[in-house]
Amino acid sequence: MYERLNKGAPGAVAYRITSPLTRTEAEQIADELEGTISEAGKISILIDLQAFPYADLGSLWEDLKFDVKHLNDIHRLALVGGSRVEQWSVRIFAGLSLTSCRCFPEGRVEQAWAWLTE
Repeated sequence: MYERLNKGAPGAVAYRITSPLTRTEAEQIADELEGTISEAGKISILIDLQAFPYADLGSLWEDLKFDVKHLNDIHRLALVGGSRVEQWSVRIFAGLSLTSCRCFPEGRVEQAWAWLTE
C-alpha cells in the first residue's frame, strides 16, 4: 500500500510505502511518474519507505522496467528509511544513471524533501 504525499513542488513527487506493493500498485506509481516526467521533463522522487516495497516478483519487475526506461529522467532520488539492501539498491541505481541519490534515516522526510528540492 502507498500514498502520494502532496508537497507542492513542480517536478518533484513523494510517496510513502506502508506495506509491500502489488504489481498493480507498482504500475499505478509508474504511470503517475511517467505523467509527471511528460509534464516536467526531469523529476525528483522521494520515497518514505516504511515497509519492504515488493509483495512479489511482479511488483519488483514493474519497478525495474521503470528504472531502465527512465534512467536519465530522474534528477534526484531520496530514500527515507529502508534496510541496508534497499539503501544499496539506491546506490547501485545512482551508479548506473545520472541521478543524484541520497539515503536518509527513518523519520527524516522533511530533511529529505529539502535536499530533493534545493
